[in-house]
Amino acid sequence: MAAAAPTPAPAAMTLPLAQKVSSPKAGDRKVVPVMVADEATVQVQEMHVLAVDDSVVDRAVIAKILRSSKYRVTTVESATRALELLGLGLITNVNMIITDYWMPGMTGYELLKRVKESSELREIPVVIMSSENVPTRISRCMEEGAEDFLLKPVRPSDVSRLCSRMIR
Repeated sequence: MAAAAPTPAPAAMTLPLAQKVSSPKAGDRKVVPVMVADEATVQVQEMHVLAVDDSVVDRAVIAKILRSSKYRVTTVESATRALELLGLGLITNVNMIITDYWMPGMTGYELLKRVKESSELREIPVVIMSSENVPTRISRCMEEGAEDFLLKPVRPSDVSRLCSRMIR
């Protein structure tokens, strides 16, 4: 009889909760709590980033960096398209939006403002990227509620710095 094919892993993985099962004893020099698995489980969700950039090359670079850090990435070519997909519920469970500042049509700054004005979207952290280091632009984005402002080219170390901001 042939062995059954393994089932694919779900998008979220399950980790056991642990409970403390030892207590200090007289004469012990150092007590280290022992942890054992319990029946209860916790769902650890894969982090989802929406990357918005009109440049095909920049979209590919940021997606590659994010995916190498084990994030699920959805890329779109415009701020307008990002808002359409978010508004229609076609992209769900977004943990962060990372967007270029200067794009035709709607800028990343305008996308930031629209996200922060929306009662459904305002809790999603928005990170702005730009190849131009313009202090007034950076200040304006931060005052409007941007989580961070990254200078292009984005590097893996920039993504590492953002990791703690994604866990909310």
